[in-house]
Amino acid sequence: MAEEKKQEQVLGINAQYIKDLSFENVTPISTVAPSDEQPQIDVQLKVNVEKGTQENTYKVGLHTNIQAKIKSGTLFVFELNYIGDFVVSGFPTDMMEPILYIECPRLLFPFARSIIANAISEGGFPPLYLAPVNFADLYQQQKEAKKQTLQ
Repeated sequence: MAEEKKQEQVLGINAQYIKDLSFENVTPISTVAPSDEQPQIDVQLKVNVEKGTQENTYKVGLHTNIQAKIKSGTLFVFELNYIGDFVVSGFPTDMMEPILYIECPRLLFPFARSIIANAISEGGFPPLYLAPVNFADLYQQQKEAKKQTLQ
């Protein structure tokens, strides 16, 4: 009787890094007249996945675009493209997409969140601590948006 060889499931990070970071201090806070006006913060988050150069490797990108505005104009614009090089193997094919679009970004998010808070703080504004993100919802939204563009 031949034993069925079961492949080990692996989800690991080979590397993570900032691919692109941009902070534009449009209206320095020191030039804004004192006011009780709270800035409107618009946060856009997108997950991109590409096949890596080696077998079972994937580049998962967490792209963040943030704009802070008040009535008189834009305070700052921030962009971050944070990449994780992942090894993913041994999972059923139907689980690969959720792993790449939900679990991998979930692992990257705390690091990106820290970079965002520090960069905005170093730019002269109070640090912006992003709330936790439900990547399952984001995944569903991206699937729906993709489906709409194909129709």
